[in-house]
Amino acid sequence: MGSVREYFDRVAPQWEQLRQGYFTEQVREEVVRRVVPRAEMRVADVGCGTGFLAEAFSPLVAQVDCIDVSAGMLAQARERLKSYTNLRFHQADGASLPLPSASVDAAVANMYLHHTPNPKLALAEMARILKPGGSLVLTDMDQHAEEWMREEMADIWLGFPRQLVHQWLEDVGLEQVCVEDCGST
Repeated sequence: MGSVREYFDRVAPQWEQLRQGYFTEQVREEVVRRVVPRAEMRVADVGCGTGFLAEAFSPLVAQVDCIDVSAGMLAQARERLKSYTNLRFHQADGASLPLPSASVDAAVANMYLHHTPNPKLALAEMARILKPGGSLVLTDMDQHAEEWMREEMADIWLGFPRQLVHQWLEDVGLEQVCVEDCGST
């Protein structure tokens, strides 16, 4: 199995078509709804891929920081979203986000956590960059047994038990934690 970065660099040109088989615009709409964007907000899209969430937030907020480990995915995002002027692109691992502490109003991540070697550390980094009272909204998979996804999709984790994610979020200092099914695929 290759690395997560290698996988996403390889599939980046086809990602927009591929991702439609795994998650739809309904997921994006639910994330936006839960963040409640305002014009003055700064949002970090962690594991941004080709800009699925950034595209929705850009017209609604002051700035979106698009962060991804894959240069290929960031190149696709830059090209797809070139008409937006409030996007900043950062190539970085989620274990060390290139943003100052308490600098964003919201951090969002879609189908990202199961690609990180240390999910709790990734959550701690997202919590670190949040301003007091900021929101963290993530979508990911419930725990499953689809082993083929490790090889074909570079998944490190086969989803997560919701109670474990809830505990991690509390452990990294977040308050008013809610882990639930967003009703979307």
